[in-house]
Amino acid sequence: MSKKNIPTELPSTAASSAAAASDTFAPQAQPLLPASKTENGKSGGSAFATPFDSIAEFEKAQADEAYGAGVWHTNKKVVGVWTIAQTRNAWVNLTDLGWKKFYNGSDSSIVAFNILAGTALEKQTLVNVLIENDQIVEMYAW
Repeated sequence: MSKKNIPTELPSTAASSAAAASDTFAPQAQPLLPASKTENGKSGGSAFATPFDSIAEFEKAQADEAYGAGVWHTNKKVVGVWTIAQTRNAWVNLTDLGWKKFYNGSDSSIVAFNILAGTALEKQTLVNVLIENDQIVEMYAW
């Protein structure tokens, strides 16, 4: 057997530097979720302990996202209107929504909302309301 094909020396430095350069450009794969992730006091490989946990997280994210953004509620009836002798303090009771405060940014908005809500209550017509930050900021009466 010939000894021509048996390596007797270490590879040259050029070959080892090329291998080192390829290691710097190709990082190792990382796991998507840590294996020790725990939620609700339960441990496991999954991010959520039960399928219901993911639903709760989704609903919480939806509520956080909606905070500050307006949500329209359509085809509601005015059940009651309440005001008091205080500056810009007026409320309306809507079907399925309960008591909601009118936007109190100006005196004229409070007056306009009370006129609309009072007329809708008297005529028993439907209203559409835009609610932002738990206050009615826009109302349409039909």
